[in-house]
Amino acid sequence: MLNFQERRYRQPFLAPLLLLLLYSCTTLRNYPANKPFVYQTNIELEGKFSKEESKQLTADLTQQLDDSIQVRSVSKLVGWKNGPRLFYTEIVNPPVYDSANAAQSVQFMRALLNAKGYFRDSISFDTVQQIKEDQYRTTINFKVLPGKLIALDSVRYNMGDDSLQQITINSLAASQLKKGTAFSKAVISAELDRLVNVYRNNGYMRFSFENLLAVYDTVGVALLRPTFDPIEQARQLEALRQRRENPTADLEIRLRPSEDSAHLIRYHVGNITIYPDLSVDTGRFVSTVDTVRGITVINYRNLFKPHIVTENIYLRQGRLYNRNTYLRTLNRLNSIGAWRLVSIDQNPRTGTDTVDFVVKMVPALKYQSSINLEGTQNRGNPFVGQYGLGITAGINNRNMGRAANQASTNIRYGVELGERNNIQTQVISINNTIVFPRLMPHFRFIPENRRDNFRTLLNLSLNNTDRFEFFNLYAFNLSWGYEYTWRNKQLNLRLPNLEYTIINKRQLLLDLEKENASYKYIFNDGLVASTSLGYTVTGGNKVVSNQKRINLEASGMLTGLAKSAFIDSNLYRFVRLDAEFRQTHKLGKSAFAWRFFGGAGFGIPLFDGDNRNRYLPFFKQYIAGGPNSMRAWALRKLGPGSNNKSTAQNIAPDRFGDLQLEANAEYRFPLANIGGVLLNGAAFTDIGNIWFIRNNPDFTNGNLKLSRLWTDLAIGSGLGMRIDFGFFLVRFDYAYKIKDPSKRGSDIWLYNWKPLNGQLQFGINYPF
Repeated sequence: MLNFQERRYRQPFLAPLLLLLLYSCTTLRNYPANKPFVYQTNIELEGKFSKEESKQLTADLTQQLDDSIQVRSVSKLVGWKNGPRLFYTEIVNPPVYDSANAAQSVQFMRALLNAKGYFRDSISFDTVQQIKEDQYRTTINFKVLPGKLIALDSVRYNMGDDSLQQITINSLAASQLKKGTAFSKAVISAELDRLVNVYRNNGYMRFSFENLLAVYDTVGVALLRPTFDPIEQARQLEALRQRRENPTADLEIRLRPSEDSAHLIRYHVGNITIYPDLSVDTGRFVSTVDTVRGITVINYRNLFKPHIVTENIYLRQGRLYNRNTYLRTLNRLNSIGAWRLVSIDQNPRTGTDTVDFVVKMVPALKYQSSINLEGTQNRGNPFVGQYGLGITAGINNRNMGRAANQASTNIRYGVELGERNNIQTQVISINNTIVFPRLMPHFRFIPENRRDNFRTLLNLSLNNTDRFEFFNLYAFNLSWGYEYTWRNKQLNLRLPNLEYTIINKRQLLLDLEKENASYKYIFNDGLVASTSLGYTVTGGNKVVSNQKRINLEASGMLTGLAKSAFIDSNLYRFVRLDAEFRQTHKLGKSAFAWRFFGGAGFGIPLFDGDNRNRYLPFFKQYIAGGPNSMRAWALRKLGPGSNNKSTAQNIAPDRFGDLQLEANAEYRFPLANIGGVLLNGAAFTDIGNIWFIRNNPDFTNGNLKLSRLWTDLAIGSGLGMRIDFGFFLVRFDYAYKIKDPSKRGSDIWLYNWKPLNGQLQFGINYPF
């Protein structure tokens, strides 16, 4: 072991070596010798732009570069060219430089700027050549001055049809074309698309984009009309001067002249016919015809109940044609999952304003089986398969009860690995879930246009967890719930959620209860009769993606009112709230991801001495450590707080708490592509811990106090490698304890730091 003086002596030699290894260099392969080739392209954007606007516009201009001058490179791990390197970039097959290709790129850039509303641009380029032996490295520098953005001065609509004109006027509040808006082709095109949708939703089924015409004037033709009035001449000259300094455009949207007037017919819904079980051999079967709610259903194999199909048809006979209603019906039938292919034919009747609909549906294969190998991750139960491998065999019925219900049964076997990769826990479970693609019961107070956003779920599961020398646990779960999805949001309700747990304590746990009195109240048989409400929001853009999640669970609030000896002795009463936020920023081929998680559970004792409800039950407690949490600590070995009790097997091997705070940050970067398998690296930091909310005499400094928050927080950092096979990802992380709250004094920071004293974690897929 090195002493302090030795570390000081070696540090000047280690630092340059480390910098040399981390420094990224660029190498070339298959370049054209003794010929100018494209080594680098740069775009310099001039003008007054915000940092974000400049970044976005530069990225858009880069996309316009001709393929023949784009430099393609790959990042690789470990290189020896020009000296040892941990990371290096290799340019492969750089193209021969040709000024004609650069000039073509200028034309592409100019077209982009015009489309965005910049019509007075200036684009030029020059080259810089660096000769290195037989390498004629050519760097192309583009200078782009977009000029002033042309803004809309006026917008007029001239439909030439009274009905269309009135519909247009009534919809102007949704238009993005306003005075002062950038004169962008994309914005104008979006407005034409909007108008087409408005017209189609008002009966004009055959109306299309080609029936509209956008006419614009960027010169100001009205200002060029001759006049002999000197005052009027002066006014026109002043207006022209202002228009040159602040360019504007006048826009008029018209109905394009056409000899065919079919697009001006307002259609109404006629007959609706449904074929719910079409197949290639339909002709072998005798059809049966049913009429439900005025809709004709023709069955050949009687696979679906007629009313199940018609309740998902939103078209109504006699009503004005509405494009959104047509698409809603099509999307709804495709989303249920019972059909492999759904199409809806629209057949206008000749010489009338009526359109008939024929719905053709090809059923999906009724049964589907699967076998999956997976990494174990179960946030709901800290003692059931948090770290290990599992295999799941399942079968899915896509049309249970001829009602398009999805019924799935999964049998799973998993193992949890101990610190020395020995099996310390095995899990066997069977899970049955039925998904009803509708709201059950009907709940008439919910509007019809919201009903297809609901799914009803019935879940039944049985789980056996056998933890070596610790306990053997049986868990039963039954729940009824609803899932409501709209846009990028999802709401989940489970009411009721019933869980009953039976635990057979083994000698090790019995001995631990003598050492830790609180274990007697935490590890018990018990009943959870709860209501759970979850809310998830996903969003972002091409560069940033994020997810917000919050979940509230309350047990024993209503069930506890019932008078029963069994309920009084077995019911757990608690409230638990979890919140999580995740965000990922794309940085070219790399990414920066971070996450924050906070959770707290409050046991609700009914009387003094009700120690059973003083803490959360063991299967609802929080843990830290392992591949998906604080990676510098082994699973369940961190906390609570700054408690320094031994984690020896006969003292307190597992740590858990009623509250958890954790933040994680990770920089992900590509290393290599080996035969289509992506090898990626990561540098990460984890900060957090778990605590008891109420004082636990078995764990000194284990309850949360704001005055000790910084003292209690643990910090871990490390490097990782991810092997991405496309359909799943294998992850290896190696982390060190930067700040260990279980230590005291100066040992808190980097205690006993050695290269081999880190924690190796294995996981499947990203941790967040």
